Amino acid sequence: MRFRKRGINDLLAGQGYNHLQKRVGIALIILIVALITYSSWFLFFYAKPVDSSQEFVDAMSNCRDVSWVKEDAQASWLYKIKGGSKGDTCEVEIRLLQMKEGTIEADKLQGTKMICTVQKGETQFPEKDISKCTGVLKEELQDIIIQRMHNYLLQNVGEIKEEFQQV
Repeated sequence: MRFRKRGINDLLAGQGYNHLQKRVGIALIILIVALITYSSWFLFFYAKPVDSSQEFVDAMSNCRDVSWVKEDAQASWLYKIKGGSKGDTCEVEIRLLQMKEGTIEADKLQGTKMICTVQKGETQFPEKDISKCTGVLKEELQDIIIQRMHNYLLQNVGEIKEEFQQV
């Protein structure tokens, strides 16, 4: 029996399998780490997609991790509720996916995001009160609004001057 076991060990060593247990152990460790990483991603970072605005509002009132793509005539938006609420507030990430119509200045906003804080139970979309939002998207939107107001004032300065004189 010893001779046979020794023969197998010699055969395996001759074929380069002398460290087979070590290699199998390393492979199992790598597999276990990969499974833990994959399952952790689903537990902590994955947001279940929803299909309607009502489902999104319901999830927002409970601060559940969901995502929703809002399509309108001007743009496509990705809303993602970040779980782990702090007290009675919840964070919602809003990302501009694609501009469908608009000016060139609005095209540079594609891919930018902002994070808005909403109260649990809130039924309005987060961007309705932009003062509770932070991020590049908010800043760029404000810059565009200010620029448009400035252009409007310059184009209509004569009419505005007449209105002030009448008062």
